[in-house]
Parts: sequence; structure tokens; C-alpha cells
Amino acid sequence: MSNLRELRTRLASVKSTRKITSAMKMVAAAKLRQAQEAVNDAGYYSASLARIMLRLGAVVKARDGALPPMISGRDNDKRHLVIVFASSRGLCGGFNMNVVKKASQFIRHLKSQGRTVRLICVGAKAADLLRMEFGTDIVATFMPKISAAEQRIDAEHMAYHLVSMFGKGTIDACSVVYNHFRSALVQEVRIRPIVPLQAANLLKPFTGENPWGFLSDANESAAFRLQRPAGGAIAKGGALAGNARASGKKKKTGASERKAYAALQMRQLTDMAESEKPFDPLEYDFEPENPSDMIDALLPEVLTTLIYIASLESSASENGARMTAMENATNNAADIIDDLTLQYNRTRQALITKELTEIISGAEAL
Repeated sequence: MSNLRELRTRLASVKSTRKITSAMKMVAAAKLRQAQEAVNDAGYYSASLARIMLRLGAVVKARDGALPPMISGRDNDKRHLVIVFASSRGLCGGFNMNVVKKASQFIRHLKSQGRTVRLICVGAKAADLLRMEFGTDIVATFMPKISAAEQRIDAEHMAYHLVSMFGKGTIDACSVVYNHFRSALVQEVRIRPIVPLQAANLLKPFTGENPWGFLSDANESAAFRLQRPAGGAIAKGGALAGNARASGKKKKTGASERKAYAALQMRQLTDMAESEKPFDPLEYDFEPENPSDMIDALLPEVLTTLIYIASLESSASENGARMTAMENATNNAADIIDDLTLQYNRTRQALITKELTEIISGAEAL
């Protein structure tokens, strides 16, 4: 009977585990929906901000012949800041290991070219896993927040910290490493340069780009080309993915309106980036009069937005990975319960048969 007792204990334990994993799956699914909505809402706002920066940059370049170093870059690119987005909790499959592995490869690549690397880790898992090899390079650690508002505040802190380090000459460039959300089953680790804030780098979050490798040459933006899909459709996989109808009798509301607006911003961005027509500074009135002051004021906001989008993408990827992992765990628990139940019934039947055989044998002996 001790064997039956052990089987009952294991059954109760696995059933309890299945309840926990099922609940975690539902919680992750709810958080995933919220994260996806936050990514979509931030996407078309960011596209509008990128359009403003491109126009201002063209005006300043036409007037002064040069852009600020944070946009155009410095000649001496020897100090690199890397921001790594991971999680503070486990039970999300290979989410943390994938991003840490790609970040480690990227850091080794930068160091192999003689660059000094500084790290900002978002998430305890990133800090713990990277500390073993790059502990002396970590300058700050942030705990990932759940709500979009708190993530925005952390992004502002990182952006102003980045601007301060760049102004002091502590860093010359910055990149973010994060999991880009494609679906609940697929998360794609990406490395995105955000400083220097060149035009192509500014467009990358909104054009459904493919992940790129470790480009070390100064003309890093030359590796990226805008590809406009046929029929006005936006490339799949980006923060602004989706098709918006140019015309139709049915009135658009809610999410469809946001997608249509995002598609409009995307078309304006691609038209502006591909146009060779120079901007005339006299076409615009500025307050203050110097557009360079406006660029200096907008730079922290643009950096905040790019870091914020990476944070939202990482949060959506984490919840998608956790939902998938918990669904697999729930299914595995159900399979184990079936096997244990079958084993329990067979063992119990064998014990009953054995007892009946003993009783019959004893009766016959009398």
C-alpha cells in the first residue's frame, strides 16, 4: 500500500502544479494583450516623432552643413554603451538565455575591435548572467516594470543618463539588445544602434527590418535599405505591421484607425527618407528661432522613445514566451497525470487481485 500512497502523493503534487502553470498561462496572456496594445500605441507616435526629427535634421544640415555629434556620430568611436533587456523572473523558456547569449557575442565583438564597453542591464537575469564575464563593465541595473507608464519613466532615466555620458565623453555610441516580439511562439533577438541617431537607424523600429549582424564600419546605415512593399502594405514583423485600406465604405474605428494612421506615418517616413529634394529652411518658422536648439531639446525625447519601444517589445516577448512555456508545462502535467492515473489503477487492481487470491487460497485450505 505504500506504493499506492506514493502514487497518490505524486498525483496530488502534479495536479497542484498544473493548476499553477495554467493560472500563470492566463496571467501571461492577459499581460501579453496589454503589452501588444502598448507597442501599437507607441509605434505610430514614435513614427510621427521620427518624421519631425528627420525634417529638423534636414533643415539644420541645409543651414549649418553639419548635424550634432549625437546624430551624425563622432570620428573616434571607441567607447560603446550596450543596454540589455531581459527579465527578473524565470519560467519563460529560453527568453533570457537567448538575449544574454546574443549580448555576450556582441560585447566580445566590440572588445575584439579595441572598443571599451559599458553595460546597462534591465532585469536581474541579465545582470546575474552577464556579471560572471562582464561584471566590471556594468554601470547600472534596472528592474523591469510591469506597467507601460513605469517603463516610460525608466526609459527617461536611461535616456538622460545616456545623454549625460555622451556629453561628458564617457561613451561615443550606444546600442540596445532585446527580444523583438513577432508572436507568442517566436521572439527574435535584435541589436539596434540608437546613438549615433542616424536617419536609417531612426527608421529601423518602424520598417519591419530583419536583424543585422555586428557592423563595425563607420557607414553602418549603408547596410540598411528601405523596401516599400507593393500595394502600400507595411512589411510584416515591425511595430507598425499591418495593412490599412486606402479607401472603403466601412468606417474605421479603434484599432483599425490606429493601423491606418500608422500606415500613413510609415508612408510619409519612407517618402521623406527616399526623396532627394533638399529641404528649404525658409519654408518653416521655428520657436525658438534656432532649429538646432529644438533638436537638442528633442534628442532626449527621441532616445527615450526608442528605449521605451525596446522595453515594450521585451515585455511583450517575455509574456509571450512565458505563456508558451506555461502552456507546454500544463500539457506535460496533463500527460503525467494520465500516466500516473493509469499506473495507480493498475497497481490498485494488482493489489486487489492479490488479496482476492490470498482469500480464496485460504478458504480452500480450510
